[in-house]
Order: sequence, then C-alpha cells, then structure tokens
Amino acid sequence: MNTSTVGTAARFSWSFTALKNFETCPRRYQAYTLTKEVVEPESEALRQGHALHAAFEARVAKGTPLPLGMGMHERLLAKLAAAPGQVHAEQKLALTHDFRPASWFSHGAWFRTVVDYANIRDGGLATVIDYKTGKPDYADDVQLALTAATVMAHEPGVKHVKAALLFVAYGQVERHEYRREDLSAIWAGVLPRVRKLWNARQEDVFPPKPGGLCRRYCAVSSCPFNGR
Repeated sequence: MNTSTVGTAARFSWSFTALKNFETCPRRYQAYTLTKEVVEPESEALRQGHALHAAFEARVAKGTPLPLGMGMHERLLAKLAAAPGQVHAEQKLALTHDFRPASWFSHGAWFRTVVDYANIRDGGLATVIDYKTGKPDYADDVQLALTAATVMAHEPGVKHVKAALLFVAYGQVERHEYRREDLSAIWAGVLPRVRKLWNARQEDVFPPKPGGLCRRYCAVSSCPFNGR
C-alpha cells in the first residue's frame, strides 16, 4: 500500500468529511476549507447534531443524564455504556501516511477521524458506531471502513470490527464488518480518491462541479455556476 503520491508532506491531512466535500465540488471545498472565503453561520441542523453528539458522549462516558427531549435514547445508551470491554466516546484518532497511529495534533497526522462510540473487548473484537442525525444514506460505506481500519491501527489486538451507522432520528442501522485481512482492500479502494484531493492541493486546481444544489445551498458567489 504505497501512499507516496497521496500526501507524504507533513502539512497534508484529510478526513472522510473533507474527502466527500471535495468530491461533491472541488471549488466549494476550496472556498469553505482552504481559502475560508465563505464562512457560513452554523445551521439549526448542525446545532442539533452537535448537541446530540455532546449529550450522547456525556451519557456514555460519564453517566450524565440525557437532556429533556432525548430520553427516548436512554435505553440504547445505557446498554452501550454498560457493554463489557473498554468503552470510548467521541475518541479522536489519527494515522500517519504509512497507516501508523498518530496523535491528533501531530504534524505527522495524515488522516483524522472521530469515533462516536467504540468498545474494545478481549478476544480481538471491537464495536464502533457513528451517530447520524440526518436521513438514512447507504451509498458509501467507506466512512465505516476507515473507522475500522483506524481502530485496528491503534488497537493491534483487534482482529474483527463490527461497525454501524446509527440514524438516530429514524431508528435505522446500517451494519458492516471488517477484519484485519481486509485492510489492504480498504486502503486500495480509498487511496485513488485521496490521490485526487492530494493532486488538487499540490496543483492548486479546484474546478467547480455544477449541480442542482448550487443555487440553493452554495454560498460561493464568485463561482460562475452559483446563480444567486
């Protein structure tokens, strides 16, 4: 798994969200993430999502009661908090470009991910869950695969990861399982996508990718496809 052309420079780093934003529209990614020419206020949906993640973290990690309006999730979170094994909530994990564990703020951090819930058990089994506050979307399981790969890098004893996307408001779950022998395939699948982001960063070329959502959802007014 050669990453020599996908970002060995100390300053290059990425996350699944950054990759998805870039693939949605390189020009928008540039304006929102790199040049910061667009800074939008936090939407109500994002505020609610942040509040839910904070409340779930406090309940699982510290036993803090859920706030008013979230009581319907108590049964699930109590089960997650009491699960046998080592429990983590909102754990920040990073990898170097050669897939070794890195600290979150280190210059060598190449890939970063936040694991909403993780449970590491004896016998090489881990469970990871990503809480989703939006509508169910099963189009891309790469986020779970990357989470599983990162957990296995940080926990050498883990051989098998049961991973899930939990769509909180809909009570739906998307489940996948990954094993240590899947690591090569996971990275082989995602590295070509990361290489495109790396190349764009190196060449400073971010062409717009027009679509039906440009007019309504994009605030990059300098883009010729904005339409506002």
